[in-house]
Amino acid sequence: MTPLLRALLVVSASFAVLSLAALSWMLFSSQSEAGDDGVKTEPRQAARAAAPEPPFRSCMNLGGALEAPREGEWGYVIQDRHLDRIAAAGFDAVRLPVRWSAHAETRPPHAISAALLARVDEVAHAALQRGLTVIINVHHYEELMTDPDRHEPRLEAIWRQLAAHYQGWSEGLVFELVNEPHGRRWTSERLNALNARLTAMIRERHPDRWVIVGGGDWGNLSGLRGLVPPDDARVMTTFHFYTPFDFTHQGAPWANRPRTGVGWGTAEERAEVSGMLAQGADWGAHAGTPMFLGEFGVYRGVPVADRAAWTRHVREEADRLNIAWCYWDFATTLNAFDTSRDAWIPELRDALTGDSVQALLRR
Repeated sequence: MTPLLRALLVVSASFAVLSLAALSWMLFSSQSEAGDDGVKTEPRQAARAAAPEPPFRSCMNLGGALEAPREGEWGYVIQDRHLDRIAAAGFDAVRLPVRWSAHAETRPPHAISAALLARVDEVAHAALQRGLTVIINVHHYEELMTDPDRHEPRLEAIWRQLAAHYQGWSEGLVFELVNEPHGRRWTSERLNALNARLTAMIRERHPDRWVIVGGGDWGNLSGLRGLVPPDDARVMTTFHFYTPFDFTHQGAPWANRPRTGVGWGTAEERAEVSGMLAQGADWGAHAGTPMFLGEFGVYRGVPVADRAAWTRHVREEADRLNIAWCYWDFATTLNAFDTSRDAWIPELRDALTGDSVQALLRR
């Protein structure tokens, strides 16, 4: 390659990255820095219609199990019969949050515990056998958020092992690189570089496997500002949605939202949620990636009718906007399933699976 041609290619690639970063800024510059995500502008319908198709549609998070320091410490252990119930209800995927960092050596080569790998394999095999797509992620790697210079090499070592271990598995296994990056050290530049490196590493063994990337700011919509996904036809972009937080997390002991009795459901509140989700869809259409609403839900202490109303609205809007979604979560603090009765909470199941076109197609 001549020096002139190499220079032209570098300029062209740089322009593409700058263009997408500028687009991210334009789409989200109207958001309020003070409130949840604060999206105020309306999406462009033509762009939204061009969004790529996601590889799955309706997903359930198996939270509170393998994301705990040890499975069972937070009161939930994944059971095969739970996967049966999820598949029978019409969901086509499960997201499996895993705290790999609690089970990997602190020194190179950062070997992952064989026992944890075997347990994740067991759950993933069982879900795949039931026709469910399985999303494996890196969850609760808190040290990475506070000291990325030290822990990025360890994260890369974890993904290098996972890429080798899962080589040859079916395409129903999906990799999500890191959950909810946050903190002042996690600039868009750092996160874009990490996503690119990890995706390139995975592609050495998995040329066609779906990979999910996300932005900073705890994975919120605002984290899409400045995000540039890898230029790859099998990359999805994820975001999480709990707006308004004062409603969805009222009374949750970890959320610093002690005030309860907060309602939701006015026309203005519904329009706000719809507009914010539409901005996520619009961003995906312009970026050229399918969008994945990786988490949404309402704390179990909120009246079930209110929980169901918000959940149904978010789910129906995601379906309408061609956004794949994954409810948080199956059996713990924002649960849709009651393990004590071994039964779905009827209002939540109906909110997640009832009468939209997409929901009917899933049955």
